[in-house]
Amino acid sequence: MKKIFLLFFFLISYSVFSQDITVYLDEGDELISKNKFADAENIFRKGLKENPQNPILKSQLALTLINQDKNDEAGKIIEEILAQQPEFTAALWYGGINYFSKKVPDFRKAISYFEKAYPLIDANSPQYFAVNYYIGRSYRKLLYREGLTYNEVDRMLETYRKYIELQPNADDLIDAKSFVKKVEEKRPGKNVGKWIITTEQNVEELIKKTLE
Repeated sequence: MKKIFLLFFFLISYSVFSQDITVYLDEGDELISKNKFADAENIFRKGLKENPQNPILKSQLALTLINQDKNDEAGKIIEEILAQQPEFTAALWYGGINYFSKKVPDFRKAISYFEKAYPLIDANSPQYFAVNYYIGRSYRKLLYREGLTYNEVDRMLETYRKYIELQPNADDLIDAKSFVKKVEEKRPGKNVGKWIITTEQNVEELIKKTLE
């Protein structure tokens, strides 16, 4: 599944904002839709000079930075928003995307953001399948890298099943179903503290960590 940098959080009435902000959002989002992220960044920064605390402009600025691999800067902006509005859904969503898509991803941090956004997303919206995908996929990566607890495996399976249910025509449907079946058949009992699926590569990585 391709990265989902959705703008759905901003498909709301702009009537609560000034006309100037609407202009910046419209122009910036149009540039994002054309993958002109540097240009969009400039537009949102211009808007923030006039409205420095606007969370929507800040969130969209963070989105442009994520798409330019400026993850650290995007992370700081996202945290600024959440310090003022802890349940600002767009910032939570982009926080998850930011850590999921980094060159060196931090899947646990990604999960943390996505889980906070989860109850705030309309279950009838297209974005609901996406948040289930990202949580399930993040746990899947961790299962092969550092292992998961029994409860974490439960949550991984729950979100993967929901994704499969909501996306019956997904390109990765066969892979997703195969993975869920494998986990259901192979997972150890609750008495096992942490379960890791090892490959030749991650066995070597674990040995290196042990010797460090």
